[in-house]
Amino acid sequence: MKSRIQFKYISVLALSALLLASFVTPAMAQKKLQKSPGGYHGELDFPISWNRYYSYAEWTKIMHDIQKKYPHLADIESIGKSRMGRSQYLITITAKSTGGHKDKPAMWVDGAIHGNEVNGITCSLYLMWSLLTRYDYDKYIYDLVNNCTFYILPGLNVDANDSFVRFPNTPHNPRESFRPEDNDGDGLYDEDRTEDVDGDGELSIMYIQDPKGEYKLSPDKRRFVRVSDIKEEGVRFRRIGPEGYDNDGDGFINEDDIGGPDPNRNYPFDWNLRAGNPYPMSEPCTRNAYEFMLKHPNIFASFHYHNTGRLIMFTTPPRREQKQTTEQKQQAQERLNQYLEEQRKTNKYAQAFDVQVRPGYEEDINAQAQIVTMGARILKNYRPVTSGGVGQTAASSYGMLGAYAFLIELWGSPAFDADEDNDGRVSDEEYLKWIDTELTGEGWIVPHKVNHPDLGEIWIGGTRKKHTQRTPPARYIEMEALKNTQFVMYCASQFPKVEIEEVTVTPATHNLFWVEVAVKNERIYPTSSDRSMKLKRAVKDKLTFSSSKNISLVKIPGAATKINPKNTSVQYETITGKVTEFRLKGKQTLRFCALVKIDGSSGWVEFHVKSQNGGSDSKKIKIKIS
Repeated sequence: MKSRIQFKYISVLALSALLLASFVTPAMAQKKLQKSPGGYHGELDFPISWNRYYSYAEWTKIMHDIQKKYPHLADIESIGKSRMGRSQYLITITAKSTGGHKDKPAMWVDGAIHGNEVNGITCSLYLMWSLLTRYDYDKYIYDLVNNCTFYILPGLNVDANDSFVRFPNTPHNPRESFRPEDNDGDGLYDEDRTEDVDGDGELSIMYIQDPKGEYKLSPDKRRFVRVSDIKEEGVRFRRIGPEGYDNDGDGFINEDDIGGPDPNRNYPFDWNLRAGNPYPMSEPCTRNAYEFMLKHPNIFASFHYHNTGRLIMFTTPPRREQKQTTEQKQQAQERLNQYLEEQRKTNKYAQAFDVQVRPGYEEDINAQAQIVTMGARILKNYRPVTSGGVGQTAASSYGMLGAYAFLIELWGSPAFDADEDNDGRVSDEEYLKWIDTELTGEGWIVPHKVNHPDLGEIWIGGTRKKHTQRTPPARYIEMEALKNTQFVMYCASQFPKVEIEEVTVTPATHNLFWVEVAVKNERIYPTSSDRSMKLKRAVKDKLTFSSSKNISLVKIPGAATKINPKNTSVQYETITGKVTEFRLKGKQTLRFCALVKIDGSSGWVEFHVKSQNGGSDSKKIKIKIS
């Protein structure tokens, strides 16, 4: 007997527009509304050069300066200090004239939890700058800032972030938080670090001439390549390793570099000792950020900027356990590929995910699938994938706080552009051609002789420079920041918004009337996530009934009700008291009905809906006996 396996494909069909629905506009008018896409949108109201990386002192000054210019929209605070005493500055952005920041659904954005991923700082700053400078000019941003809150922490791992920008480093280091560790077991801490031996501001690889060495210079003298024939004549080299000195005199170089545990394995959800030592939230930079989020339950979604890979990683709900054979998995993947191929005939950005979630989490996976599909459209060459746990920031945002979470892997080196033969990899030749063409040669360290105090004459070079791999060269920074800012804002534009669509009155008999009310949420996100419901952090939506003194509610059983016998497909939830609690899903309309009794010839009823994340709305209607 063959077992029957059902696969759930979470898909998004063709999306013809960005679904950028308008928020409720406050009474005050926008000052400098710009309707032309070719017009001025406030860029020079607070000019910033986006073609460079900034040190900690520089980017925190930018934050303070822009806050002073827009005090009606922004506040700055330190959420705590790093291990080395640097303040972690967070900027809160929302229109103060439309309410307090804690009273609106919020987007949390952080950058550079890994020290070397400083393009996340730039993306966070660019979001801050766009929201503030364009507020008076751009209707879309004006509505977002009026109705939402943005908590932006540009640099999370501020000690390592500052070191990476200011000092010579490899593209991959420093990465961790600066907790002292004895990596080589000699009783000393962080005493043997990588160092800039030749003083060129970059770290590369050291070689020494050796007749038996495995390397030689390439014909163009720009790389060290392996010797293919041991009988080949010419100068040979032996690879020593990354630039540095033997600071502790043990015969080894760079074996005890600065850095401790991985801060993106230091969060509490799905934590384990191997990846997140020594204990959850051991690092001040992670603990400060998490405690702030914990104290702000209005945080509805979060973005966490990393690099590299051009990925939209979204946290998925707990998965349903499912035993499948290898053959069944292959068949499921084939069906998924066929389905996706069909969908992309009408929408090239369509996405499909074979995700089996536990009961009660269907709304979360459906909403996230729709959001990341639009993310693929906005970011163009980013690929949506699901992400896991192991103490990561995004996993804790969703798993422990119930906030929808995204981990964005930025940039991705020039792999998408330099791979000319389309074999899925970038050879050294292709990389050098990309550097020569796109960067006019400035991204490569040419091998050169250096006098080393311990080793004598050595050679250094044959590698890429720091800002050509994990972090983009300066000329690409703004392009990445702009696209990612647009995605964050699109996600915020789909935060729930409750409205009373209509209130209608239908005579029942004599002085009894049916009052029907339709409450809708046209946004993609529900008014609270499935996860927040499971965690009991969610606050239910409320529909409040009020009336003139001569109208009263008639008690009827609470159940689904059909008012019109000619239209049995429309059902209503019965209103049995002054307040009715419920939860609106994404793109959902709920219909409620009340039976009321009127004493006299006329009166009125009013309904008020309030949602913690979806705002509020009211409608009033008169009732008259004819």
